[in-house]
Amino acid sequence: MNLTHAQIMVPLDGSETSDRALDVALDLADALGAELILCNVVDLSKVALISGGQAQLVEESSVEVQAEGRRILDDGLQRVANRVPASTRIVVGTPVDDIERLAGELEPAFIVMGTHGRTGFRRAILGSVAEGVARRAPAPVLIVPPEHPE
Repeated sequence: MNLTHAQIMVPLDGSETSDRALDVALDLADALGAELILCNVVDLSKVALISGGQAQLVEESSVEVQAEGRRILDDGLQRVANRVPASTRIVVGTPVDDIERLAGELEPAFIVMGTHGRTGFRRAILGSVAEGVARRAPAPVLIVPPEHPE
């Protein structure tokens, strides 16, 4: 794997686990001289939930969720400022599918992302974006676990 001018993709969702993943990705990018690509997927299922499925509210809800995604990415850019080159991408769709698609387009050396560490019923119902990405992504995926209290 050629790491000259490498890119590391970091999906961010505003959670503590994605913040931890950004810290890990920042250290990795710093060590490798790589660029970070911070991304956020505007989850269509979240838009549908917020809008209650009402067509007239879908567009308004989508704008709100996109604004939240932009804020998450702007916060991420501020955290990495002056350490490594970074850019952002925001896409609308479903997290696993669109992270996989974006990784296929960008061809990053790595994807670094957090996991919420769900197990049992919650995982069966909610699924795992990190697991789905790890199974399908065209690049190695480094999954950062949640911080556990000692």
